[in-house]
Amino acid sequence: MRTDVIIVGAGVIGLSVARELLCRGMSAILVDPRQPGMGASWASAGVLAPQGARPFHRPYLDLCMASRDMFADWSAALLAESGIDIEYRTEGGLQVAFDEEESEELAQRYHHQQELGLPVDRLNSEEVRTLEPMLSPETRCGLFFEGMHQVENRRLVRALVAAVKGRGGEFLVGDPVIDLIVRNNRVTGVILPDGRIGADRVVIAAGAWSGLQNWIPGLPLPVEPVRGQIVCVDGSGFPTVTRVINGLGQYLVPRRDGRVLFGATVEKTGFDTSVTAGGLSAVMEHGLRMAPGLAGAPVVETWAGLRPMSKDGKPILGPSSLEHLVLATGHYRNGILLAPLTGRLVADLIATGEVPEAMGPFLVDRFKGNAAQEDSKTRLDTAARQDSAARPKQ
Repeated sequence: MRTDVIIVGAGVIGLSVARELLCRGMSAILVDPRQPGMGASWASAGVLAPQGARPFHRPYLDLCMASRDMFADWSAALLAESGIDIEYRTEGGLQVAFDEEESEELAQRYHHQQELGLPVDRLNSEEVRTLEPMLSPETRCGLFFEGMHQVENRRLVRALVAAVKGRGGEFLVGDPVIDLIVRNNRVTGVILPDGRIGADRVVIAAGAWSGLQNWIPGLPLPVEPVRGQIVCVDGSGFPTVTRVINGLGQYLVPRRDGRVLFGATVEKTGFDTSVTAGGLSAVMEHGLRMAPGLAGAPVVETWAGLRPMSKDGKPILGPSSLEHLVLATGHYRNGILLAPLTGRLVADLIATGEVPEAMGPFLVDRFKGNAAQEDSKTRLDTAARQDSAARPKQ
């Protein structure tokens, strides 16, 4: 079997890369031990918040905003190709404060956003609750971000899978890639447990598992899993919120069908996707403090996902130490947000052989150095041991 491009990982990043390549007339095969999009992409909340990027880094902010601006056309194209509406919403979102310390942090953030020339409105308690009457009377103040959007991430995954299949993309699900085929420092395919696939290019888009691909030579990819637990309630018939709300270190995300997501924890627990009593308790406590009217809403689902966090919290994009091996991983909390632009940039790199300018600040070379190598190796060895311990005993 042979194809133009093999993509290791069929989450939202791998799917977006595949669709872009297929749109340009190339063939693509996605390889994943799990069903397409059933990892972090399925577990996400689908919030598109480019101005929430921290720590501040101008190239990263620009990358996030440019990708956000692609969503209107991207969602329309996916609807035409798949028949699935990804529920792209542009009502904006709020960051709210509940005490003096949080209020001061919001004031500083407001001035910083103004200095950067970014759109943001500062609201007092009355103005916040006029905009969102169901927020708690405890709310002291807030910032309104008109550029904070959202999509229904699970519909997005289904739309991308359908679009990729509709354009002739293939999926190999169930077996992991166990090695690369390399000739003269150039990747020419991958090895699976039961065979080989040849390719002109290979893309690593394996999310939180990218750092465990020990067949990638040179610098170990400094990517680790960060667990996020989410509670979904049925807010139909209850006083609720109408747009994304950030506060108390988490978010509330309303869906069109009446569901509301409470999330999410930030936990470095290796590859453990357990939903825990402590995690659920924390997100429910904070969520109900923000919107107490949802206290009677039935819980309909709970889940946990593993965000892929790089050493500096920003994506790893571009060429690797091997020719024709391309990296697209480490998107942490912004995988959904950065999916359309990541797909375009990776496809540009593969089509032209030239690194796009916007990709330059996110090359893996930024992690070179003995300290970075030792630190990433230690963390990834620990993660590998935790992953092994978490697997069911045979």
